[in-house]
Amino acid sequence: MKKTILLLTLCVLALTGTAQNMKAFISHKAYCTHTMQPYIEFAFIVGGSSVEYAKNDQGYYAAEVEIQVDVVKNDTVVTGLHYILSSDLFTDSAKAGKPDFANINNLPVDNGDYYLHFTLRDLHRDTVELKYIDFIQVNFPKDEISSSRISLYSSISAPESTDLFIKYGFSLPPLFNNYVSENQYALPFAVEIYNTKELLGADKELTAKCFIEFAENHLVAMPENIITKKVKSKDVILILEQFNTFKLPSGNYNAVVELYDGDKKLIINKVFFQKSNPSIHFDISHYNDVVIDNSFVSDMTDRAVLEENVLCLYPIANTMEREFFAQRMKTVTTEQLQRYFYSFWLARNPANPEESWLKYKKMVDIVQDRFGSIQVKGYRTDRGRVYLQYGQPNDILEIPSDPVTLPYEIWHYYYLDNQTNVKFVFYDPALVGNDYELLHSNKYGEPHDSNWKMRLVRKLQPQRDIYDPEPEDYFGGDINGNWRYH
Repeated sequence: MKKTILLLTLCVLALTGTAQNMKAFISHKAYCTHTMQPYIEFAFIVGGSSVEYAKNDQGYYAAEVEIQVDVVKNDTVVTGLHYILSSDLFTDSAKAGKPDFANINNLPVDNGDYYLHFTLRDLHRDTVELKYIDFIQVNFPKDEISSSRISLYSSISAPESTDLFIKYGFSLPPLFNNYVSENQYALPFAVEIYNTKELLGADKELTAKCFIEFAENHLVAMPENIITKKVKSKDVILILEQFNTFKLPSGNYNAVVELYDGDKKLIINKVFFQKSNPSIHFDISHYNDVVIDNSFVSDMTDRAVLEENVLCLYPIANTMEREFFAQRMKTVTTEQLQRYFYSFWLARNPANPEESWLKYKKMVDIVQDRFGSIQVKGYRTDRGRVYLQYGQPNDILEIPSDPVTLPYEIWHYYYLDNQTNVKFVFYDPALVGNDYELLHSNKYGEPHDSNWKMRLVRKLQPQRDIYDPEPEDYFGGDINGNWRYH
């Protein structure tokens, strides 16, 4: 199992792409007007130093990128965008130091599930283009309260005429890749909530609760950072706030917004992000006051058994808890290890921590039986980690033999962590054993490889360029169909 704390995130919210030195950033999110007309907002930023500049009729130099977006439903293009995104004008053609250029376009659509086919082409270098396919769900029913996805931003300030992105009356540059750097102390966010006036009446007092949770286990990361505010029902409720991330440890998180009518939860919305903060570390002294007397761990005195019990927690531990595995596992006393183990389960089930441990232990035994071996524990395999962290998938498609591909499996979760249609691709690059590796996923925070299909077919097509978008057609197998329909 790859123990990567900060995982590359390429998801439906943001894409970073490079095609022969052309760099582009793409963001797409679904919104709705006050009259309940859905639309997709597309934001594009092109790296100014990554494209060619050519002289125009007026003697100035500019870069031009052709942008095409095909919105596909049931294998049919239903709508799309097609235009030229141009840079500012310059007196020279040098690429170094040229600023990025960007724009935003809104595209009305109906409710539904769509595949988005992106093509970005440098018009002054015909062979240079970036292609990408992604999925988006648009669902704003007129008889329900719904919301846009949470948008994350890198900063918030008063707008200037030169700002690339102005929204809600502020300068709000998108947080591309949903990555919060060490030097970003505030995390602005916004979400739109629809239809509360129509369904609840005008000026109904509601409560919005905003907080950060660990992505791995959904525990609140910083209780002191919870934002609670009163709002009134209206056609569109805008919640625009910011979290303080100064003391947030490095790790994977969700920004969460919940809307309540009294004690009734109307909306829960969350979006994944990553934070880098290497100066904050795990502190074992945090557990010094934990009382384990007469608890279910007080009899866990066999050091080897206790260590094994702690090690199997890794798949469901948050980033700060995982730091304990890497730095402190062999240096702490048995009592400190007991306190850590007990606190781990107490945080998840204060009423009955032992019950949660025993339930989890059954799952550990399942993954050992299915994916483990004498050499490798089941919870240390990629499939075992995903099973323990996210539960049993709704569907598993096993392809042990294919004319062209390496053996692989596709795990499908219909709904997972506020995400629909989540899939994991595991494969056996060594063609031996049972330890399949995670190749690709569309789950936020998991490894994402847009060339995963080509990596699968390297078995019998080794001469093919791995960065080709699609493998050649072949008899006896269907990678695209297996991904799309399973």
